[in-house]
Amino acid sequence: MIVKTKNKLIISSLILLLVLLSIPYQGQASLVGDTSDATLSLSPNVGTYKTGNNYAVDILLNTHGQNVVAVAAYLSYNTSLFQVVSIDTSSSVFPSATQSIAESVIDATTINGKVKLTIGSPTPGVNTVSGKVATLNIKGLTDTAPSLDNFTFDFITAGSTLDSNVIKDNQIGTEILTGVDNGKYTFDGTAPANVSAFTATAGNTQVSLAWTNPGSDFSGVTILRKTGSYPTGVTDGIVVYEGSSTSYVNTGLTNGTAYYFRAFAHDVLLNYATTTGGAQATATPVPPPDTTPPAAITNLSAIALNARSITLNWTAVGNDGNVGTAASYDARYSTSAITVANFAAATQLAGEPAPKINGSVETMTVTWTEANPLILGDTTYYFAIKAIDNATPTPNTGAISNLPSAKTYRTADLNLVGSYPDKIINSVDFGILMSFWGNTTKPPADMNQDGFVNSPDFGIMMSQWGSY
Repeated sequence: MIVKTKNKLIISSLILLLVLLSIPYQGQASLVGDTSDATLSLSPNVGTYKTGNNYAVDILLNTHGQNVVAVAAYLSYNTSLFQVVSIDTSSSVFPSATQSIAESVIDATTINGKVKLTIGSPTPGVNTVSGKVATLNIKGLTDTAPSLDNFTFDFITAGSTLDSNVIKDNQIGTEILTGVDNGKYTFDGTAPANVSAFTATAGNTQVSLAWTNPGSDFSGVTILRKTGSYPTGVTDGIVVYEGSSTSYVNTGLTNGTAYYFRAFAHDVLLNYATTTGGAQATATPVPPPDTTPPAAITNLSAIALNARSITLNWTAVGNDGNVGTAASYDARYSTSAITVANFAAATQLAGEPAPKINGSVETMTVTWTEANPLILGDTTYYFAIKAIDNATPTPNTGAISNLPSAKTYRTADLNLVGSYPDKIINSVDFGILMSFWGNTTKPPADMNQDGFVNSPDFGIMMSQWGSY
């Protein structure tokens, strides 16, 4: 019997509210009325939101220390600015177990849209300072910056019974709503101008980015990175920077890989500036320039093997000083002393070996050949060598080595073809030796240069017979 009485009371209260709310609304500004008794408010009641996004607004109730059994919340809004998506009472201060909803309507058929919610619970109802009546899910449809409240309770002061109301739990339907706090919402769907002067400068495993921020409606810049192509939007690629500075160094990159960056300025609501190319930059990280040359070779030696061959020996140096492996050698010889000044004028040897790792033993034999015809008998040759690294674009060349020399043995190949011997010791050379026999003027046939062309010279020729 008690339950039936309570249900009748709440239903009667809700019906009374519906009757009283049948007269058209006259809009008012916030705060309307006062807070001397029960109040309804919107939370948040001000704010700036992104156009096109949904947001939640709670309808809050303050009963001013009294028990209430019903609330009517009627609100007006401009349907060209707002879309009320839904009314959610699942977390209402009126318990769901005893909650009754007489009206839950979203009317967007005219420019002056209406939200109509009448909700309550049986006695003793609720007593609350800031209880949630319902949550409105709202979307902003277009940019607006209002001067007055634009989402408002239908409420008239001075005890009117023709608008939003709160019904006291006293069995006679006393209306105790004395004030409402309306809402004033700004919608912004316009992005700021994009950043300008966006540059990317390559470094060693990094790229330094710099830009100029726009002057108004700016909160920050989002920079994304990709390989292979530029990011097309704020969800395409890796976000490398988010903030309001004007420079950033993106580290941990791979040298030799091209990276493509695009910057998007945005406001506080994350309206992003779009770009078709003006805020994009690319760079390929590179190692720092290699300015360290190989070390100088300090133990080059030259040893004559015979009249036509000299062996060079040295210890390999590195690519950078004595570290690593050099890329190549530049070995040169001359019949006069080589110096730093005349190194380039000396003759470069053909067939220098490929360098070994630093500390290894290197050997090269210089022999009279068609390609290297200047190694003559009984001649002193001077040598020098430099190691070269693989730096790009210009290799580094090490300092000149020590400067050894070696004298070839005297040859018994006495006949010349043009300016050079004919490369074989045979009867022709023997005939030349015989033609100088007994000569004491140190002609070419005096191979031991003792002042006589005699049997010792014949013996030297015989020891070289058939060779060259």
